[in-house]
Amino acid sequence: MTLRLILGIAAGMALGALVGHFGKCSSGACPLTANPFRGAIYGGILGVVFAFSLAGSVRPKVNAASSESMTSRGGPGKAAQVDAVVHISTPADFDRYVLSAAKPCMADFYSDRCGPCRMLAPTVEQLAAKYDGRAVVCKVNLDSAPGLAAPYNIRGIPAVLFFNGGKEVNRLIGLRQQADYEDVLEKMLEK
Repeated sequence: MTLRLILGIAAGMALGALVGHFGKCSSGACPLTANPFRGAIYGGILGVVFAFSLAGSVRPKVNAASSESMTSRGGPGKAAQVDAVVHISTPADFDRYVLSAAKPCMADFYSDRCGPCRMLAPTVEQLAAKYDGRAVVCKVNLDSAPGLAAPYNIRGIPAVLFFNGGKEVNRLIGLRQQADYEDVLEKMLEK
């Protein structure tokens, strides 16, 4: 974040100074073009605003092959497992880890841009830890695999679908309490 802020200020100041130098304002009232000094100040301010506006939208990508906290099932480019959560980003991974699962499966369909989806993420991680070895807990990224939404009639996210034997047996739409997801998983495990 600090590097992004410094780069934003530097780039804004440089661009502002250039605009101030080459885009002279005849009245002197134009903030960016009055002189290079004022252009640099206003450019730096705009650089700060731009740097902060990108802070929430840029997420680092984790390489499954190089991360110690992540183990990959099936090699690079395959679904990765962080702790006990299986992250799915392709239809082939969905078939492999959800539809072909020998255990009951909970699949959280989400998007990185969805606020409620980000709020649900810690609950999904807790459920994965709690049911590790008894059920499969997956996160299906609809940004990476948008084609998975239509076959399952996903019209709103977060959508948590529960599968048993490759067939959908239940779904919960929207943000719910952890106990709601646990109730469905417990009923699936009883059968």
